Amino acid sequence: MKSPVFLFSLPRSGSTLLQKVLMSHHDIASAAEPWIMLPHLYACNEEGLLAEYSHKISFTAVNEFITGLEHQKEDYFNALGVFFSTLYENQCSQNETFFLDKTPRYYNIIPDIARVFPDAKFIFLFRNPINVMSSMMHTWSDGNLKRLYAFERDLKQGPRLMSEGYDLLRNKSYAVQYEDYVSNPEKYTKEICEYLEIEYDQTMLEVFSQQNTKGSINIGDSTGEQKFISDKSLNKWRNTFNTGFRKKIAYKYVMGIKGSVLEVQGYNKKEILKDIEELKITRKYFFKDRLDYVYSLLVRYLKLNLFFGKNQNIWARNRFLS
Repeated sequence: MKSPVFLFSLPRSGSTLLQKVLMSHHDIASAAEPWIMLPHLYACNEEGLLAEYSHKISFTAVNEFITGLEHQKEDYFNALGVFFSTLYENQCSQNETFFLDKTPRYYNIIPDIARVFPDAKFIFLFRNPINVMSSMMHTWSDGNLKRLYAFERDLKQGPRLMSEGYDLLRNKSYAVQYEDYVSNPEKYTKEICEYLEIEYDQTMLEVFSQQNTKGSINIGDSTGEQKFISDKSLNKWRNTFNTGFRKKIAYKYVMGIKGSVLEVQGYNKKEILKDIEELKITRKYFFKDRLDYVYSLLVRYLKLNLFFGKNQNIWARNRFLS
């Protein structure tokens, strides 16, 4: 293995599609969504974890240990690089040149990943945030507003962290918008191959659907197999936000994203807001949408998912977290 390739994107941005296309190349190996870097890099973060061993004490101990190293965090990140490289290389069973790690929640740790692997290849896949929100609602909330709380961080912090990550790595990364990619997949697949310094293979766009990107517990895209690349999904969001209340929610969401954040990704905030304003609406779900939205707010603010979640409740009620 020459180096890992990191595909950075928000969840529901088309990263599984691009992953399948790229792993169809004989020089690229990949596997579901590894997630392996998150717990090890979060060990240095004071916030972001709950654990029965007390993450707050663990954070203090780990960082105290790191200060005892000759080069401190540089030594820690170098050691992690060796560790992860070994795991990635073991996944390259056919001696592939690259291992592609596609873990959407890596948007939380882009600067740290760049420190661990300064010579890696970085691909940024952006998608119009209103399309991302629509896809999350359909995938994780049955098309309604009831589970907005479950992907609040992805929607509110994700765009900013993606843009900051791209600003950091702009000079040594490749970026593409999902909308552009599905409109002309051959053009952008060729560009990615050129960036990776591998030869483009036309069959990548013919056999990508045969690639397995699901783990044993279906980590990865669970929305079905896509047989060919199409741009038909680009306007699906219009049917998601076609009521007065949903239209207001969508408008409020985009208003909360700084224009400069969207500009980094190649989007124009005013144009997105204009598209939302021009939506034709119906009076469907008048009461249901409001009840679902209030439910989501209550769960988010009162953290009810920790107390009443099927798995979290059993875990939390039997433990005292210091």
